[in-house]
Amino acid sequence: MSQDTEVKTTQTGGEDVPKAATESVYGKRYVGAKELITLFVTGEVNKFNLEGYLSYFMLNVFGLDSRIIAAFALATLAWDLINDSIFAYIVDRTRTRFGKFKPWAFATIGPYAVACIALWVTPLFIGDQNWGPLSWQKIVIYCVISVLKETIGTLYTCAINGLNSTYTPSIDDKAALIALDNIGDFEKVPSYVMVILLDLAAVGAIGISVENVYILMGTLTVVVSFSGMFVRICTIKERIVQVEEKPKLSDGLKNFFGNRLQVLLTLSDILSAFGNVGGPFSNMFWLDVMGSASLQVICGVPASPLTYVSYMYLPKLRKKFSTKALWYMSRAVPEIGWIVAFLIGFNNLDNLWVMIPALMFREMCISAVYSIGKVIPQLMQQEIIDYGEWKTGKRTEAMTSFIAGLATKIVTQVQNAVSTAVVSLIGYEAGVGTVQSMRTKQAIFAMYSVIPIILGALAYIPMAFYNLDDKTKTIMYHELTERRNNIIKKSQENIIEGAEKVNEEA
Repeated sequence: MSQDTEVKTTQTGGEDVPKAATESVYGKRYVGAKELITLFVTGEVNKFNLEGYLSYFMLNVFGLDSRIIAAFALATLAWDLINDSIFAYIVDRTRTRFGKFKPWAFATIGPYAVACIALWVTPLFIGDQNWGPLSWQKIVIYCVISVLKETIGTLYTCAINGLNSTYTPSIDDKAALIALDNIGDFEKVPSYVMVILLDLAAVGAIGISVENVYILMGTLTVVVSFSGMFVRICTIKERIVQVEEKPKLSDGLKNFFGNRLQVLLTLSDILSAFGNVGGPFSNMFWLDVMGSASLQVICGVPASPLTYVSYMYLPKLRKKFSTKALWYMSRAVPEIGWIVAFLIGFNNLDNLWVMIPALMFREMCISAVYSIGKVIPQLMQQEIIDYGEWKTGKRTEAMTSFIAGLATKIVTQVQNAVSTAVVSLIGYEAGVGTVQSMRTKQAIFAMYSVIPIILGALAYIPMAFYNLDDKTKTIMYHELTERRNNIIKKSQENIIEGAEKVNEEA
């Protein structure tokens, strides 16, 4: 749209706003059927991972001391600060005919996959060495592979997140695609297969050890996941044009700290990350407390249909409630489910007739708002990036993602280190098949359920000050559309002008 185009207006919130905004931004769809199908399929395939089992794997299969894992998690923070900032700056200044993010995605996906596989298969090569949990050989191997994985993974994640933020300028397009990207519940499939295999291996029914189940499934899911992402990178297009001027480091800092909404969301994420302390206790709960990994599948069966139903009423909820209200809803409902399950189950951990219904109720609470929890936080981040571009005229997705991610990563790493260290304090006895005391089981249950809720409760406070109403968004996307069209027009004029000069000189 050129600046001399007549702009009609419509009433939004009692004031005139450009009607063209709803026609050119909210109404137009940019993503075709091929790309739509690819986004859905590869989004589901990418969920095939067992990262949640990695801590348990390193402790019980790789055989590394929990204190070493905790110490290394803290030590990597300094390295994160250095490599994350460098990579973000480089990516934001990238300008190629293939796009800003695609070259980096292609360059890093292979090495990152290899690094991820290396962590899972290492026990195959050191199993006969008889090294103890504190052996320097194990520590060196773990540190080297983890540093490579973390370093390459930073650049890969930066590129993928950038691609996801630039495949369409339409916010409604983004909302639909984020929903489609998350609608499948396939992320539970690897876990379900895993828990069944673990139980079968434990009783010797499949001729493979529990340790080898981890190695096999960990490696297989990495291959499947990254194969899907490679197809996704090949298919997806970057449709949001970047200004020709490459941003300086100061531009990235200004775009972040000058964006009030970004600061509030980041602060909320940081406070929320305190609740990540429960992550390492998930597998311990099902394997060491409940006594059967397969019970996780059973408890999730009644809630599974509700996951898909939640996507059916998500569009209506988006029309009726604000983004902020939906964000609150996505957190509060699952937390209520966990509190109820904890109160019922704390003194009944050995009574499956009590525990299974309580955990089923918790799963249903999660599934009831599953779509909200998957779509709304991602949609808010996309809107905030566009908001920063609207205010400053520049997009620094990589640097914004780095600053926001680093702050959360610091808290998360500290929490992982703390939670891993807590393992030894609660009397946990490492080793596949080891029976834990009731006191230890209750401590694991608390660390998995209510402790994360208590530690992450402060995340609600910053969101009380978050406000981006529909009127502002309508005006914002209209003006952004005009700016981007002007960039394209200017670029085309420069190409034509350059061609004419070449012809004249000839």
